[in-house]
Amino acid sequence: MEVGPDRQDNDERLVARFLQGDESAFDSLVVRHRQGVYRLAYRLLGRHEEADDVAQEAFLRAYRSLRGFRGEATFRTWVTRIVINLALSVRRRRTTSVPLEDAPEPRSDANGPDTALRRQVRKAVGGLPPRQRQVLVLKVYEGMKFTEIAQAAGMSIGTAKATFFQAVRNLRARLAPAAGAQDGEA
Repeated sequence: MEVGPDRQDNDERLVARFLQGDESAFDSLVVRHRQGVYRLAYRLLGRHEEADDVAQEAFLRAYRSLRGFRGEATFRTWVTRIVINLALSVRRRRTTSVPLEDAPEPRSDANGPDTALRRQVRKAVGGLPPRQRQVLVLKVYEGMKFTEIAQAAGMSIGTAKATFFQAVRNLRARLAPAAGAQDGEA
């Protein structure tokens, strides 16, 4: 869900057009953000079906609530918050759980080689505590700034930074044995 200054400005114009009654403006927002919304939902949930459901529900809720959107955050950050809340609800409702490390890669990455390193990283990320995984995914995979992460995750900027650095430290600890094994093979 990468959004540069021009795209952000364009999102603001689309939101304004929608608020003035132009329904097609919302369609444009969906087209622009649907891949990123799905990708985020998948990375938080690890299941394609659940990610599809969360993405659809996120846009439905955004559509219903956009008239109350105050513009205190970007549209992207606002939709990210909706996705996070829905994903957390889905995770709470699960009766059985599939660890993220056992889940297949998202569809967009399906054509790339599934190397041993990719599997090790996916397993390490999947083993992180949920809050650390959430912040790491938003920072590394979604390219969000700490201010955006803080808004989307409902935490302070300092907490977002601390959580990210804890996640990185945990990843290093989890991946160190694998890195040592690969160094020994060379």
